[in-house]
Amino acid sequence: MSYTLLQLVDQVSGELGLAQPSIVIGSNNNQTVQLLALAQRLGKDLSRDFEWEYLVKAKIMQTTAAVSTTGTTVSAATTITSIPSTASLSVGMVISGTGIPAYAEIVSIDSSTQVTMTVPATASGSAVALTFAYQDYALPADFDRMVPDSNWDRTNHWRNLGPKSSQEWQFLQGGLISTGPRERYRLYQGKLRIFPALTTVYNFAFEYVSNYWVVATGGTAATKSAFTADTDTTVYPDNLLAAGLKYYFLKAKKLDYGIELAEYEDALSKAKAQDQPIGKQSLAPLVVEQFVGPWSIQDGNWPTS
Repeated sequence: MSYTLLQLVDQVSGELGLAQPSIVIGSNNNQTVQLLALAQRLGKDLSRDFEWEYLVKAKIMQTTAAVSTTGTTVSAATTITSIPSTASLSVGMVISGTGIPAYAEIVSIDSSTQVTMTVPATASGSAVALTFAYQDYALPADFDRMVPDSNWDRTNHWRNLGPKSSQEWQFLQGGLISTGPRERYRLYQGKLRIFPALTTVYNFAFEYVSNYWVVATGGTAATKSAFTADTDTTVYPDNLLAAGLKYYFLKAKKLDYGIELAEYEDALSKAKAQDQPIGKQSLAPLVVEQFVGPWSIQDGNWPTS
């Protein structure tokens, strides 16, 4: 088990010849307040520096089926009226139907029977069949970043393409290439956005790096992204935390930190090496090349049925 916060600060204070505090959280001592602030920053910096095995988590999610309903459209108007109910609709849903431009989205829900969309309708009609599809899905509360190439469509058994940049996303929505066959995704406003917006239920899975690196008192897993109690521990090795905090402290004080930096970099290098599995070594490795798969299908406007 890693040092508690109080043990960490006491250890570092002792090694630097500083007074050892009796408490850290709630202390008014300037030195202790500074050590706490630096310990918080060190923990966050370490979580962003590397895909630590103990910070990587798996997320399995299901997409939501689209909502099919009716409404009245007026050419050149952005409102859709006479919807039987907007209770199951939400801002950001993608709208499709006769007279609805491609990739139109709900920008506001005006009442129980009316919504406003991002672009005006191209035709007028009453009781027009409409489909409202979800494109945005919530990320885990502790999400920091996605592990590259880990986002998979388990329903179709292929890897989703992404994360896409803003430029790539606008290119997709430009309509030159409108469908997959594979789904694309991007991280947008704190959510996972999928293209095209799916109308049926799919099973998706991905791995991500958690921003929870603090283990609460008596806990066995990280559940916090900052120290809040003197008895909190972390997922990091003791020697790495102590070396890092000494280096951070001396650097903040504008004192010589050459030896402490070398000690920290050595501890960090060893911690990373021990964190990752070693690849299998073989004089005759078995290599299986799979030449045909979903990735072999070229992008294009393929029919969906």
